[in-house]
Amino acid sequence: MSWPSKSLTNDFSQATALVADANTTTRSVMGAQLRELGVKSIRQVSRASDARKHLEAQTFDIVLCEQNFPQESVTGQDLLDDLRRGGMLPLATIFVMVTSEASYSKVSEAAESMLDCYLLKPFTAARLQERISQARKRKVALQDIYQAIDTQDFERTLQLCLTRFYERGQYHMFAARVGAELLLRLAKFEQAQHLYEDVIAIDNPSWARLGLARVQLEMGQAHKAKPLLEKLVEEEHGYADAYDNLARTLMEMGQFEEALKAHQAATDLTPTSIARLQRHGMLAIYLGDKEKALNLLERARRLGLGSKMFDGQTLALLGMQRFEIDEPKQVRGFLQELQQMTDRHPESVRLQRMVQALRVLDACMQQGEAETLQALELLTKAILEPDFDFEAACNLLSVLALLSTRNIAPSEVDGMVRTLGMRFATSMAMAELLVGAAKKHPVMSEILTASNTQVLRLLEQALAPSRNGEPQKTVETLLAQGVASLNAKLIETAWRVLQRYEAEIINADELRSKLEPWRQMLGTAYNKPVLGDRNMRQSGGVSLRGMDSPPLQPTMAPSNH
Repeated sequence: MSWPSKSLTNDFSQATALVADANTTTRSVMGAQLRELGVKSIRQVSRASDARKHLEAQTFDIVLCEQNFPQESVTGQDLLDDLRRGGMLPLATIFVMVTSEASYSKVSEAAESMLDCYLLKPFTAARLQERISQARKRKVALQDIYQAIDTQDFERTLQLCLTRFYERGQYHMFAARVGAELLLRLAKFEQAQHLYEDVIAIDNPSWARLGLARVQLEMGQAHKAKPLLEKLVEEEHGYADAYDNLARTLMEMGQFEEALKAHQAATDLTPTSIARLQRHGMLAIYLGDKEKALNLLERARRLGLGSKMFDGQTLALLGMQRFEIDEPKQVRGFLQELQQMTDRHPESVRLQRMVQALRVLDACMQQGEAETLQALELLTKAILEPDFDFEAACNLLSVLALLSTRNIAPSEVDGMVRTLGMRFATSMAMAELLVGAAKKHPVMSEILTASNTQVLRLLEQALAPSRNGEPQKTVETLLAQGVASLNAKLIETAWRVLQRYEAEIINADELRSKLEPWRQMLGTAYNKPVLGDRNMRQSGGVSLRGMDSPPLQPTMAPSNH
């Protein structure tokens, strides 16, 4: 989303505002009060879903949003939470929550969503103006940081944030939060960890403790993140972002049933969060709880279809489930919806592959075996492409398993499954999810399990020379095996051995130059059990324009395979 650079002042004559409230009279009163403040451009909506559409489509300086919408399950807090997590709301926007409740149980969660203020009904024009003016004063004081983010000058943003925090300038804790987020996104994990620890030493805020756990996750230290997150959710039962990250941690540790419980807690707290419903439903699919999965994913579709936070993988999984229970019209419907998403994002190879997966199933139900295998060939020919990721592998395995129930299989299907197993079995968690995707086909599941065992055996055999004083042989063996299989674990292990024994390896520089492109292509972000679009910002982070994606995304590919 494009957020135009704008110099902030305390003059509201050029400001734009959105008022979201189900009551016509209340909307009119708030609009009039904003005009008294000097705001001339004001848009009014009666539904939270309409507010979401406007906020995803354009930038507003001020948002006044009712907490409760009588005809909708979505609350104002749900809307704010989803928009912040999805990177759809600039930090410079003033978001004011309007509520008639004298006490509000989710104030801490609202603080984590970086809400600017609450207004308790009824309120006067003077009270509204006071709160908005206070919020704008804070935005003006921080606008050097906002502008640096807006121009994507992240090094300057980082310098401004660190200076403000360590010199204890105005709003220095906010600056620390943005600075730590930047360090995490730039993969400067040790610096991010130190900054979070410095913040915790001063005030021990929840966002900093969550941030520390997120850094540890990115550093591959799930065992350290888990106790931090467990303590956080124990102390703050309503902290949905903490449950999200606990689920992510448990996923990486292969504790899927416990991860499902953490997702359940998050969706219970925010039952209309599109992102949470999707992640929860996707894990339920892999664990075989189809009834729960379909309920969650259908809810996400009803709430989010058309939203920028809606993930096409939801439609792909729903289509697969409808194929399994022989509902061709439903499969065709999900295919059409997914195609519409792809038409809006023609550059997305990820969406194109999802469309092709449903085309295969649609051909099976509507045409015949020849057409099905022809459609399948387009899907399978990409399995050695650099951008063919774990999600694409799981979708392909699910399609192959479903086709087997109709006695349709391509030639060399076992070899294809073995290739996927050797490439993506980089941890026990990943291996189990691959098996889960193919659970309809016992032989495929056995091949995938055997592939994981083979990867572990290759690792053990390759590491033996390094223990016997021949680290160069270990690195060369792992590099060759990693390139042959595209297995990131083999490549990463080769890199670690090279780093540890560099002084003893004669051709260390040559090996480093060969390994680095493969590390970039198969980087760690692509080899963790992430559900859904990995480019969506992780829960608990701050929305930073131009950086709303996980750190360390692979960007390079070797010139040949």
